[in-house]
Amino acid sequence: MKRRVTKFLLALASLIGAVTIGTNQAEAKSNNKPVTIYLTRHGETTANVMHLAQGWSDYTLTDNGVKGAEYLGKGLKGIKFKAAYSGDLTRQEKTAQGALKYSGNQKVKLKIDWRLRECNYGSYEGRPDVAQNVPEIAQYFGYDSIADFQAKTGKLFQNKMQDGYYALDQENKLNTSLPAQYRAESTEAVQKRMTAVLTKIAKSQHKGGNVLVVSSGMAINLFLSTQNYPAFQGTGLANDSVTKLVYQKGKFNLVGEIGSLKYYNAGQK
Repeated sequence: MKRRVTKFLLALASLIGAVTIGTNQAEAKSNNKPVTIYLTRHGETTANVMHLAQGWSDYTLTDNGVKGAEYLGKGLKGIKFKAAYSGDLTRQEKTAQGALKYSGNQKVKLKIDWRLRECNYGSYEGRPDVAQNVPEIAQYFGYDSIADFQAKTGKLFQNKMQDGYYALDQENKLNTSLPAQYRAESTEAVQKRMTAVLTKIAKSQHKGGNVLVVSSGMAINLFLSTQNYPAFQGTGLANDSVTKLVYQKGKFNLVGEIGSLKYYNAGQK
C-alpha cells in the first residue's frame, strides 16, 4: 500500500511540475510579445493658462484642450489600440476619450487607474508655479535663483522640484491643515506608482499590441528619469505630446523622441 501511495504522489508531483513548467513557458512566451505604449500628456487646462500648479487638483480642459484631444486623435488615426488607460483626473480622462473617439478607437473601453495621476503637490497646489513655488523651493535648497536651481540640477530639475514640494509640505511651511494623505509626494513615491501601473498595463496585454495611456507631464518625466534613456533631458512635456515605449522582456524601450508632437501636428493639418 505504501509503495502505491508513494508512486501516486511521485506521479502527481511530476504532473504538477510539468503543468507549472508549461504555464511558465507560456507566460514567458506571451511576455515576449511587444506591447507599444503611447504615453501621453493631457491637453491644455485652465490651470495651465493661469500658470498654476495643479497636481491632484481637478482642473478641466480649456476649449483649446478639447480641440487638442481631437487633433491628437486624428493624428493617431490608423493605429488600432487594444486597450486604453488614463488617470482619474478630468483632464486626463477627457484627453483619452477625445483621442480614442477621433482616432477611430471609440469602441475601446477606457480604463481608469488613479496611479496615472500627476504628482501630488499637496498644500502648494493652486499657487502660481514660477512666481511662487519654484523660487521658494530653490531658496529652500539653497540655490541663488531659479536659473541657478535649473543649471545645477540639470535633467533632474523636476525630480528635485518634487522633493522640494514634499519637504516643504512635511514641514508645513504654509501652515495648512491638509490631512497627511493629501500632502505632497516624494519623487520616489511617484516613480514607484508610475512604474507599477505602467508595468501592470504592459503585462496585461498578453497578445501584445498598442495601448493608449494618458497621464501628466511631471509624473511622466519622473518615470522616464528611472529608465536611463540617453535622450532624457528632463525638459517639460508639451500638452498632447506622446512618448512611445515598447515593453518587451521586462523593459520599456524608447522609440522615437520623448514628448513628440507629431501626432498632434498631423491631426491639426
